[in-house]
Amino acid sequence: MELATLFLLSGAFMGWSVGTNDAANVFGTAVGTRVIKYRTAIWITAVFATIGAVVSGRNVIGTIGDYAQNNAVSSGMAAFIVMLVAGSIVTLMSVIKAPVSTSQCLVGSIIGWGMSQGMADWGRTSSFFSAWIISPVATMFVSLALCWLAQRFIEKRVKGLAAYDTFIKIGYLVAGVFAAYSMGANNAANSTGIYLHVGIFNGPAQALSNLLPFNVTVEILAALIGGISIALGVLTFSKRIMLAVGEGITKLSPLQGFLVVLASSLTLYVFSVIGISISTSQAVVGAVMGAGFSKGHRGVDFKMLGRIFIAWFGTPTIAGLVCYGIGKIFFG
Repeated sequence: MELATLFLLSGAFMGWSVGTNDAANVFGTAVGTRVIKYRTAIWITAVFATIGAVVSGRNVIGTIGDYAQNNAVSSGMAAFIVMLVAGSIVTLMSVIKAPVSTSQCLVGSIIGWGMSQGMADWGRTSSFFSAWIISPVATMFVSLALCWLAQRFIEKRVKGLAAYDTFIKIGYLVAGVFAAYSMGANNAANSTGIYLHVGIFNGPAQALSNLLPFNVTVEILAALIGGISIALGVLTFSKRIMLAVGEGITKLSPLQGFLVVLASSLTLYVFSVIGISISTSQAVVGAVMGAGFSKGHRGVDFKMLGRIFIAWFGTPTIAGLVCYGIGKIFFG
């Protein structure tokens, strides 16, 4: 096996772990409210996450690639270690049913490596953390407003209609497709963006361009591999987190669940367009919180939220410390 292929397996593993943890953020509420079957949800998520990665994932891929380069991730081995650490921690969180920020975990790994090499990019890191604070808060308020308006003016009027269940199911499917697309666009970078400046994609991209009647750029190839890796994670090991997000934080009506998906996917799409990688977990948890608060503070399980917040802060910290230790001991 060529060394470059071995390095890419680490990125594919990270993409797989992203799929296992972040699929819940697309259809978790739909599955939790029993509107969409789990099998239907994972196949729709896998397909449209891949499409989103290829069509719209290149902006964020470039951002993550530049950030890694600024933090001394300038070799295949460095990229391999950073991705392996991040992927392992995200997978562990999936096993214990803890929805985490895969973006934060990766950034934690990168900054930890940069610190070990004396090249930490704190300026870009602060912009990432600002986005992670803004995104769940913004999504919470969007979801709160949508759910409050729905409860006050819409839900009671349409709930008794014969077509209510059909309307909700179609709404979930449409919003879920948009959310899956946005997830792929925003998270493909977490799998392969770090490899762009290392040059691993140059040879395979040129080989594909020679075989196909159109040019395959390194950005497109990176997005495709990232999207496929995420899809595989969705299809194989996403049920545990999907049920935790869909049922654990607050009890949602079918209409509220639909509005949660809509609010979180809108936030993800906006950040993808401007080229900032944010956490799909934070977006959807913020939206679920907004839906819960629309029913009053008693509608939210604060113990569950506390565990999620601990995981959010813990994963980048642990990833950073592990990468720092490896980089300092073996490559310092």
